Amino acid sequence: MTPHMDPDAKAQWLRKLDRATKAHEKTRIALDELVTDARAAGVPLTHIAEHTPYSREWARQIADRIEAERAKRAASEQQPDV
Repeated sequence: MTPHMDPDAKAQWLRKLDRATKAHEKTRIALDELVTDARAAGVPLTHIAEHTPYSREWARQIADRIEAERAKRAASEQQPDV
């Protein structure tokens, strides 16, 4: 059973969670970019998985997603403005 909290204590905890979540998202994005760059440089997925919290399959899926996003972004930047 969850204890009842006063609203000020609850708000303080929620602010802490918000800050930690934002920090985690920033570092996760940076890690995903590094996984993608490492794979593109030729580092085997098994080695990436040994040095990250990702399995080999997750590392592959992340790298595929980031590469697709980069390609889409590059294609849209090369489109002439009409």
